[in-house]
Amino acid sequence: MSSLFGRIFFGAWLTAIIMVLAAVYITHIREFGDPAQRDRWEGPELFREITHNLRMTRRHGVEYFRHWLDQQPKDVQKRVYAIDGSGQEILHRAIPQDMAPLFAGLNFRNREARGLVDRKPSVGFFVHQRGGETLRVVFIAGKSKEELLLRFILRSFWPILVLATLASGLACYLLARYLSKPLDNLRVATRRVAAGDLSYRVTPTLRGHGRELGELAADFDSMTAQLQESMAEQRRLIKDVSHELRSPLARLQVALGIARQKQVAELDPELDKIGKAADYLEDIIADILSLPVSGDEQRPLDDVVEINGLLQALSDELQDEAARKQVSVSLRGEGSELLVATRGSSLTAALENILRNAIKYSPEGGQVTVSVKTLAPSAADQGAGDSSGHCQIQVTDSGRGVPESELQAIFRPFYRTDEARSRESGGFGLGLAIAQRTVAQHRGQIDAFNAPAAGLAVRITLPLLDTSF
Repeated sequence: MSSLFGRIFFGAWLTAIIMVLAAVYITHIREFGDPAQRDRWEGPELFREITHNLRMTRRHGVEYFRHWLDQQPKDVQKRVYAIDGSGQEILHRAIPQDMAPLFAGLNFRNREARGLVDRKPSVGFFVHQRGGETLRVVFIAGKSKEELLLRFILRSFWPILVLATLASGLACYLLARYLSKPLDNLRVATRRVAAGDLSYRVTPTLRGHGRELGELAADFDSMTAQLQESMAEQRRLIKDVSHELRSPLARLQVALGIARQKQVAELDPELDKIGKAADYLEDIIADILSLPVSGDEQRPLDDVVEINGLLQALSDELQDEAARKQVSVSLRGEGSELLVATRGSSLTAALENILRNAIKYSPEGGQVTVSVKTLAPSAADQGAGDSSGHCQIQVTDSGRGVPESELQAIFRPFYRTDEARSRESGGFGLGLAIAQRTVAQHRGQIDAFNAPAAGLAVRITLPLLDTSF
């Protein structure tokens, strides 16, 4: 059992069942209670019948009792033994070994005795006839503890055990649920924080669960609040620095333009290097400023775009760039109209960035494949009232791909792989990060994987607008 809830529940339940069985064992097996063992005596009708026949034996002799005992059922004969004056058992049976002391104690002075035979309460009688003949009789008058336990099990133990098991199971379930629920809440909180939701607070869900858990929840919320504030300040700082860098960058580009107007041939190579560096820095600043300040920033999706037409327009726009590398772009669209809610040109910029990356990292003479397909709505979507489904866009290049261990990391800002995403290739690790946040703001999903017999494939899933009404 791997879960804490299961271990607490089954551990407490097993303990309760063992306690029930131990109570039965102490009550019905151990020799506790009345030392006379009266609780084991039974058969008053048979006892009365035996005493009646013993009185008749005094009048009519031992043969009378032998005749009566010989007519009894086998179960009664097993409980009654009698020895005549010659020391022989009247039905010629062997006397049980532990019954001999009880027989030996019966005499003229001790005409009635009690004891245990095979741990069963028994009573012995000494009968003296007028002619001098004697008869000693031992009657097993009760049951042993084991027999009583078996009878208890057959008659009433199972209903009691089932009832006790159900009652203890309910109590143990509630106890285990009470003890493990706070940990479940903490697990949910840590997963949400790990997913980037730093605004989640766990204190409201742990009220009434004890001082220790309350303090733990308060410390956890304090940690996430400080982390949220630190990350927000970091993002604001990056944006503020980016804004401040634009002013000297603009002056640098103006000075560069003036220097080029002087037409000094010796300086043209150096001026070109300065221009490329300035353009590179401008691209970085533009991408940084396009990142949202906080992970939970949401803006209304007040526009609509048709996916097939958008991808066709982007493919046509990037044809010249692909032709320079001799890379072909193949678009496999859907025949139906696929409408997606968007905001301005944010989705267009994300898809354009992904297409540019695919062309950039494909080798000369390679191919970029863009495929679009419609996904039927799932049962969960239909249950939530969404019957429009989703569209899935997959952009696959023909490059070397990305190591499997880094497929998740490439969506982090400023992350570049050593093999495929290097500064020399022109990337600086913001394109996929921006695409991921843009897709998330469109209530979609994005992931990457290495396609068989191809390069890196980026797959985007976006919800479609419901046009059925």
